Amino acid sequence: MKNKRVFAIALAAALMLAAGVPALADTIKIGGLAPLTGAVAQYGIAVKNGVDLYVEQLNAAGGINGDTVEMVWYDEKGDEVEAINAFNLLVNNDKVVGIIGDVTSRPTLAVAERVREIGIPMITASATSYDVTTDNPSIFRSCFLDPFQASIMADFARDAFEAKKVAVIYDIADDYSLGLAEAFKAQAEKNGQEVVAYESGTATDVDFSAQLTSIAAKEPDALFVAYYYGPAALIVQQAAKPEIGLDCYFLGADGIAGIEATISDTALLENKFFYSDHFATDSDDPAVKDFIKAYEDKYSEPYKMAFNATGYDAILLLCEAIKAAGSTDFAAVTAALKASDNVRGVTSAYTFDDHNDPIKSAYIMTFVDGKQSFKQKQDP
Repeated sequence: MKNKRVFAIALAAALMLAAGVPALADTIKIGGLAPLTGAVAQYGIAVKNGVDLYVEQLNAAGGINGDTVEMVWYDEKGDEVEAINAFNLLVNNDKVVGIIGDVTSRPTLAVAERVREIGIPMITASATSYDVTTDNPSIFRSCFLDPFQASIMADFARDAFEAKKVAVIYDIADDYSLGLAEAFKAQAEKNGQEVVAYESGTATDVDFSAQLTSIAAKEPDALFVAYYYGPAALIVQQAAKPEIGLDCYFLGADGIAGIEATISDTALLENKFFYSDHFATDSDDPAVKDFIKAYEDKYSEPYKMAFNATGYDAILLLCEAIKAAGSTDFAAVTAALKASDNVRGVTSAYTFDDHNDPIKSAYIMTFVDGKQSFKQKQDP
C-alpha cells in the first residue's frame, strides 16, 4: 500500500509539473502563525522553537531536493483578528506555500475559514479543537484531539484511582475549554462515574472560590480542570485554602503543560495533578534522545514542553509532503500530506484519518519534585 501511494504521488507530481504547476524554487517560504507575546506566548514560542530547529537541520542536510526552506513568522498575540491579519500577510505579501499554525484553538478556527477559501496546506502543532479540520481538506494537525484527551483522562481517573465521583470546572467563553469539559463529562457518564459538579468561569477570572466551594461540598474524587496553565494554577492554589479544603485529584489536558513554572507551591501538584500530553522525554527511543539533545544544544536551555516536539513534527510532515509532491502547488502538497503513511516524527509515526487527524498515542504526565514526570502511555 505504501509503495502504491508513493507511486501515485510521484505520478501526480509529474503530471502537474508537465501542466505548468509550480515546481520547487531556490527558496521555499513557509509561514508561521503563533502567539509569541501575550498570555499564551509560552505555547507559541514552544512551537516556533521546534519548527526552527527542524528547518535548521533540514537546510544543513541540503534542504528539500537542494532548495532552502525559510520560515516567515508572525506574532498573532493569541488574538483571532491578529491571526487573520497575519495570515493575509503571509499569503498575499510573503507568498508562502504552506503554514505551520495556528497554536491555540480560537485563532486557528478563525484562520480556518480563509484556509478553506484558498486551499493552502496548513498544519497545526497544538490546536486540539475537533472543528479545526472539519470540512477543511487542507488543514492537518500533529497533535491529538480534545475529545480524545478528555476521554482518556476520564478513563485514567476510573482506572488509576477508582474515581467514582468527578467534577469539572471550565471556561465558558473558550472553545478549547468547553470542548474538553463536554467530552470529559460524556466519557465519565459513559464509564458510570457520577459528575457531581459542572462549574464554569472565564480565563479572566482571578477568584474561583465560589465554584470551588460548591465543588468541595460534593466531595469529588477528582476534578477535571479544563483550563490553560495560568488559570489552572490559581484554581489549584485556591482549592487548597483552608476555607475551601478541596482534597481530591486534579486532572487536565495538554494546556496544563507549564503550570509548574507559574505556581508558587509545586508541592500541590506532586502526584496529585495528572494531565494528557503529546510527548514524554522519558522515552528510550533514540530519536527522542537525539531531538532533546539537539534542542538543548540549539537553545542553551532545558527542553520545555511537548509543543516543542509537535512543532518539530508539524514542519517535518509539511516538508516531507513538499518533497513527495515535487511541487509547491497547494493541491499537490495537500494530497501528499493526506497520503502520509507512517511518516516518522519524534512524538509518533503519522498516518491521518478521514478527518485529517493523526492516529497516535497520548502520554499521561504528573509532577515529581516540581517537574513534569511521565506516568503512563495511553494508546488510542
